[in-house]
Amino acid sequence: MATGLTTVPTSSSEVRNKPGMLSQNDTAPYSDWIPASPHADPDGGVYFTHVDWETVIALEDDEEPTDDDEIGAVAEQVPIIGLPLYGALITPLALFGILFYPFGEHVLPQNGQPVDGIETARSTWVDDLLVFQGEYSPEVFAQEYAEGFTEEEPQNGFSIFVADDQLFGPMAYAVSDDTLIVGMHPGEEDTYDPESVVNAALDRRLDETGRMSDDDDGQWLLETTGDAQMAFGGWQMEDLGTALDPDVEEGDDTAPESEPDIAENPVFDSVESLLNTIVFTPEGGEMRDIEARYAGVYPENDVPTEDEVVEYLIGDPNVPHEITIDGTRVHATASFDEQPIE
Repeated sequence: MATGLTTVPTSSSEVRNKPGMLSQNDTAPYSDWIPASPHADPDGGVYFTHVDWETVIALEDDEEPTDDDEIGAVAEQVPIIGLPLYGALITPLALFGILFYPFGEHVLPQNGQPVDGIETARSTWVDDLLVFQGEYSPEVFAQEYAEGFTEEEPQNGFSIFVADDQLFGPMAYAVSDDTLIVGMHPGEEDTYDPESVVNAALDRRLDETGRMSDDDDGQWLLETTGDAQMAFGGWQMEDLGTALDPDVEEGDDTAPESEPDIAENPVFDSVESLLNTIVFTPEGGEMRDIEARYAGVYPENDVPTEDEVVEYLIGDPNVPHEITIDGTRVHATASFDEQPIE
């Protein structure tokens, strides 16, 4: 996917600051999988990205190389669009975390063509876990991708497989007709077990507890940004910059050449939780009719002003937008005719 990005605003702006005016969107299907706290550090923040791969494929243009610096520039100049785009850019890095799984090379469509038993439409990267959503055949997984794995007791439609061959380290995954969840390979300094990560994710979803969505602020973030083709989020964070600097091995040339510089940005300096999404129509390999949505939760005495949201999040006061500030909650939407991907 090429990324020569140009923001084209539409007509005049609209700014509002009235509690209760927010429209409710369809809650994103990944909401069940975002934990209230990370498994490795209960007091740390949870970071996540979400990508609709069917849309990404529709935007692909093999004639132009991807320019990571362009994404970084947009994330700095128009963060309400750039952050979700940057999330989509770094999400494929997570696939290296499941490279040694027998289906690792097939989980995303190759040249737009799915393989038997695997038809992935979306993916979510969160807390050393990859959640793929689409159409899957547990029977095919049991036949084709279970060698060296033990099939555990199923849970509510999920077949669960745990590696008994430790040649490539511990591995575990669970698959149903519409979801595949995979524990990422631990790094050299990690102490977690992918089996425990997968089981914890299943427990949260099936028991409907321990999720970001079980908190009032978390539910608000999800409802006011809604389902979208690209999303970037952080829950009860200490530092947003941590999420913008992906943890990759030294010398890994797949990493973005530069992450967005959000230093001295009053919208991000103190934000505790946020969810930023973009919805658009792919047309002719370009993004059309873009709606960008942002929801953030702040400390009581450190909430950005309307003017700061316009300047540091939307970037152009002439872009049609709506802003709501209600206590510690800030919500903004902005609309763009197009953002060509040349």
